[in-house]
Amino acid sequence: MKRLSGLIAVCALAAVAAGAQPVLFDFYASGPFRDDVPRPDAFLGYEPGTFHTHHFRMEDYFEALAAAAPQRIVLRTYGESYEKKRLFIAVITSEENLTGIEEIRARNLALADPGRTSRREAEAIAAEAPVVVWLDYGNDGNETANVEAAMQAAYQLVAGESDEARRMRREAVVIVEPDHNPESHDRHVAWYNAFGVGDPEPLAMEHHAPWGMSTNNNHYQIDLNRDAWALTQRENQAIAVEYLRWRPQVFVDHHGQTENYFFPPPMAPMNPSLPDAQRRWFEVFGRGNARAFDLHGWQYWVRDVFDFHYPGYWDTWPALHGAIGMTYETDGGGSRGLAWRRQDGSIVTFRDGIARHFVASLATVRTAVDNRRELLRDFYDFFATAQEAGNSGSPARAFVFEAVADPRRSAALAASLLRHGIRVQRTTAPLAARGSSLETGLSEKVELQPGSYLVDMAQPDQRAAETLLAREARLDPDFVGEQYARWSRNARRGEGAERESYEFYDVTSWSLPLAYGVAAWELAELPPVETEPLEPLPGRLAGSGSWAAEIPFDLPGLEAGVVGRISSADGGVEATDGGPAASAYVFRPETEGALRLVAALLEEGYRVSVSLASLEVGAQRFPRGTFVTRVDRNPETLHERLPELALEAGVAVWASDTAFASRGKIGLGSHRVVGLRRPRIAMLADEGVRITEYGAAWFTLEMRLGYPFTPIRFEELLRADLDELDVIVFPNGSSRSYRAALGEKGTEKLTGWVERGGTLVAWGSGGARWAIDAELVSSSFAGLSEESESDGGMGLPEDSGERIEEIDELAPEGPRPPVISPSADPGQPQPIPGSVARARLDPTHWLTLGYTRAELPVFVRGHRFLALAETGENPVVFADVDRLRVAGFFWPGNSERWLAGTAYAIVEPKDKGQVILFAQDPNYRLVWRATSRLFANALLLGPTLGTDTTQGL
Repeated sequence: MKRLSGLIAVCALAAVAAGAQPVLFDFYASGPFRDDVPRPDAFLGYEPGTFHTHHFRMEDYFEALAAAAPQRIVLRTYGESYEKKRLFIAVITSEENLTGIEEIRARNLALADPGRTSRREAEAIAAEAPVVVWLDYGNDGNETANVEAAMQAAYQLVAGESDEARRMRREAVVIVEPDHNPESHDRHVAWYNAFGVGDPEPLAMEHHAPWGMSTNNNHYQIDLNRDAWALTQRENQAIAVEYLRWRPQVFVDHHGQTENYFFPPPMAPMNPSLPDAQRRWFEVFGRGNARAFDLHGWQYWVRDVFDFHYPGYWDTWPALHGAIGMTYETDGGGSRGLAWRRQDGSIVTFRDGIARHFVASLATVRTAVDNRRELLRDFYDFFATAQEAGNSGSPARAFVFEAVADPRRSAALAASLLRHGIRVQRTTAPLAARGSSLETGLSEKVELQPGSYLVDMAQPDQRAAETLLAREARLDPDFVGEQYARWSRNARRGEGAERESYEFYDVTSWSLPLAYGVAAWELAELPPVETEPLEPLPGRLAGSGSWAAEIPFDLPGLEAGVVGRISSADGGVEATDGGPAASAYVFRPETEGALRLVAALLEEGYRVSVSLASLEVGAQRFPRGTFVTRVDRNPETLHERLPELALEAGVAVWASDTAFASRGKIGLGSHRVVGLRRPRIAMLADEGVRITEYGAAWFTLEMRLGYPFTPIRFEELLRADLDELDVIVFPNGSSRSYRAALGEKGTEKLTGWVERGGTLVAWGSGGARWAIDAELVSSSFAGLSEESESDGGMGLPEDSGERIEEIDELAPEGPRPPVISPSADPGQPQPIPGSVARARLDPTHWLTLGYTRAELPVFVRGHRFLALAETGENPVVFADVDRLRVAGFFWPGNSERWLAGTAYAIVEPKDKGQVILFAQDPNYRLVWRATSRLFANALLLGPTLGTDTTQGL
């Protein structure tokens, strides 16, 4: 106990240093409690706020709670993290409620289905049913006060014997999710427990963990609190399934590390799909929390910084599914450790942060119980009015999307919608209608083949469907007006004057069809068409993450494996007889699975070729970019292994018994069918690299493509024999860090490697900026001076576990408000806060192989726009001003002026090698699949097709 007493002393000394009496918050003041239920401090062996609790110890405590009071609490496992940590909830309620919990859950779901529940039936349920409150902790796992507060709140709710505790259990079902993101939590806890001493000084080592050790992110360094938009990660997929099993009326997402405590109401803008009732309930719960905090004299704030617009957060996402979704931010714990000195010299402790969350959690349950009947009524109205709006066609009657270019990508989009609880249908007959294209906004005739997808908006989850499918996400006019006013005031300020920051908290566009690159239309009327509903298969929603495995249902027409045979020079495609091909196996390039199959074949040592022109195999024509595995250049095992890999990747392969081209001049034996080398890939993983963008590339390579790479630090890169590598990836990050770590020696070494045949792939203010400064490309950032260090992107909201660009220079007082910083000169490009622009593809360039359309919707964020390469190639270029904007916020007269005609992707030959630059992260949040193919092409095809170091095999 020596360490424990020392830490308690730290907390007491911190209070004295702040000029306060060293009185610790009493977590057990609201008794009495059952004697047979263990308190957290007694079970764990330390006082709250004196030590960080590991996930497994927290799990042990909840098991002990459930064993001591099985009449009041039951644990339910809903999933498993990538690192095999248990994901579970604790359902806490009265003995009577727990006995009939399945009936309560069924009645609660009935309120969310007005198609089978009348208003009279809903009133009867609201009159007597308990309110369901979901308390989510540990989403950003390095904000560690959350998990500690979960244990304290659970104890209070389970063991409490006061009249208030009994009433809470009687009139509420409280779902405690104690650790949303256990991998983030345990990384930080392991590091801090090993090195933390309780020093409140912001410069102390314990407040600055090494790269990757204290982030908000899961195993793949994906921010789970921005992933609810796409649900790409196993933890979020599992939570979504469990959430939809319960459909709570209230959902609170606990976070941390603000200067003072934050709770709703949030600031503008609000998500345009949400009803006005949400605003009213924000006030009710905000005032309930305020009363509880005022009793302690605690400081808090509302209606500032944190908006309610982007659907990827775990407050907005539940709100789109009927709950009163809220974010609470506490002021202690996480990277602030056991104690933290604020800007004014006062000290906030880990225990303070836990106490605030504990009090707010109980105040929330109390407010929900006080307003139980009204909450249940509004919950029913949320779905009833949504279904009525969809049925009336306001704002849309239906959405449809194709399944032609890449049937499995379209199916994956449908699967994503199913994960959100949205009802999706598949057409079984041709569909003809008039609709508005999501890409152009223009009305046009829509003719789709059977197997396309239809989302009828006359459904309870119409609001979630509208948010995720619609082309535009409207911003509050008053909010937009304020941003224009700030821009105008900045323009009138002198060169050395301080500029006002813009208030966009996150991105302003998120239409899933645009992100997936799937052609879709909004329909004003529902056309007569035969359909079948899609039903997800149980147990498949949290799959492996590969492009093929992301489809949680079986669909006819999605063929995979060896599906046909080209038997002769003039014959057509026949049904395969299962025998081996005599000449080659051939598969088309358009699908995402095609690159996964190429990656698998190369990794296992098979030889794969790609056609640089349209290809004739017998009498069959295949497009440019078609992949070929020649029988005579591969081992006999190809015949058995390729069908297995094709089935796993979801790719249709044709077996050919002939190499003869019956009409064209490009056949299987042509020199235009080039053998691919197996690339050896490394990616920079070190201080200064934006960790979520590294994580998105990591997930893309490992989970979607199934291809290995070597993470490498700056120091090892400088020592390595680079000729052992074919590709090096420089993600976005801090240009200062890149320059300082690589220096002249590293620049000279990397330049030589590129010139000898290496492929450097880079993007953003770290990688791309370094390549520009090193004069490896004939481009620059349009409109920005060479000295400009600001990346013009988001501050801490995007990746709050990082320190990039000017975040490196933060003063000791800690994080600044999460806003966009305008560029020094308002006449320069202003930062785009996350919008969609149109880009043109060069159909003759190898980087665009597999794309079937001439234009592409791409995601744009920040103000780093790449000027066209003067001596290199520009295979992806932003459209002209009149066709540039697709969706989201653009600064009028500024964004289009600077962005139009700049490059999204540059390929710069450098002697035998090349540099490939992207203006933006091509794997943005793992949802922007429209551009992720470019990244995969750069890595898998670039070392062969973009350099002159290899010959066709």
